Amino acid sequence: MRPFPVIDAHVHLVTPRMVERGVRPTAPIRAPALEAAARARQRRLRDLPGETLEEIAAWWERQLDAHGIAAAFFIAVGEANEELAEFCALNPNRFFGWGSLQDPLHPDAARIVARFPEWGLRGLKLYPPTQRFWASDRAVFPVYEKAAELGIPVLFHFGVTVAPLYDLTYANPLNLSAALKQFPEVTFGIAHFGAGFLRETLLLAYHTENLFVDTSGTNNWREYVPGNPSLESIFADALRAFGPHRVVFGTDTAVGPYRGQILQEQLEILERLGLSEEERAAVMGGNARRLFRLEAPAAAGR
Repeated sequence: MRPFPVIDAHVHLVTPRMVERGVRPTAPIRAPALEAAARARQRRLRDLPGETLEEIAAWWERQLDAHGIAAAFFIAVGEANEELAEFCALNPNRFFGWGSLQDPLHPDAARIVARFPEWGLRGLKLYPPTQRFWASDRAVFPVYEKAAELGIPVLFHFGVTVAPLYDLTYANPLNLSAALKQFPEVTFGIAHFGAGFLRETLLLAYHTENLFVDTSGTNNWREYVPGNPSLESIFADALRAFGPHRVVFGTDTAVGPYRGQILQEQLEILERLGLSEEERAAVMGGNARRLFRLEAPAAAGR
């Protein structure tokens, strides 16, 4: 039994409806690329743990129980906010949702975010490399203004991605710099330590208090940057720049077994780095509880 509850702040909900619908590109895409993306979607269908939301929810409950995870925050495939809300309602004490937008630049984007409380969604996830937008484009400011009004965090996937269609031109976290200063009342986050843009992510911590970083995924982007740094050194850098109260645990689990090996590896790294029990508890769950304004610690896995 761990001395503190663990909350996984970054997992993915994948359902047959989401896969069949796919992510609609916001920019013109050539037919061969669209066909390759469609084939990738069909492969994902074979790996899903069930056909109905109830079956998928039961699978997730078993996975969280097996690994002692108190709660998880789910990101849907594409803009599937209502389906995600329906899923989270099946276990509202343990399932929580990051809402999403098809096109953050669309005139209706802020009005969609305004519905998040109605759907019970706790944050907003944006994906510049696949949605092809600049994070500090003033056209996105109405979305940030609505996030400020609602008091919800905004998480970004910058850097490399396994998504079938993307443009790394938009992947640099430094694109968020102006918005960080323009919206000091909004808590922004960067997933996967910046997914290859660690240096840029660390620079954004300079003189800012409204930015956090999450630890999610295999972080195998390290193999494509100079020096192939160890995950322990990545943690040490992030903790030095952000402090233990702005680092949030996640696994990026989607389909297939829960990524327990990531959980165990990251727990061991935090211990080797000499974090106190209070600091480890913050990274592994307390920060997520504060970020999402959970009223009390979620019940531990059965």
